[in-house]
Amino acid sequence: MDLLIVFVIASVIGAVMIAWVIIWTANRASASAITRHFKASEYILETGKPPPDWLAAPIWRRLRAKADTSNSEISLLARLDELIRFFEHCSFYEDEFAREQHLSQLEGIRRAWQSGEVR
Repeated sequence: MDLLIVFVIASVIGAVMIAWVIIWTANRASASAITRHFKASEYILETGKPPPDWLAAPIWRRLRAKADTSNSEISLLARLDELIRFFEHCSFYEDEFAREQHLSQLEGIRRAWQSGEVR
């Protein structure tokens, strides 16, 4: 009976620790993603150009020797669309007017990039 109690206590402690690690990892990943999106947006609005990390090809493409290492305009527009979608649902604005202003600026940049004014 004593062994069963020890096993139950150890199992509960292990489950709590695993849950804590999962929550900590999820919080860290989401904070990283939020920071990455805001930094990319800030860079785009200040310079009108894609962030430098957007210009590098993905690591899986760079590992293959035969693959083209440049990013196409289509993938840059796709990444900008992803950024715009993030800010459409983001809750880090003080009011809806600030969100609309930010989105209109990003959509203006998107139109400029689509017309060939990228880089």
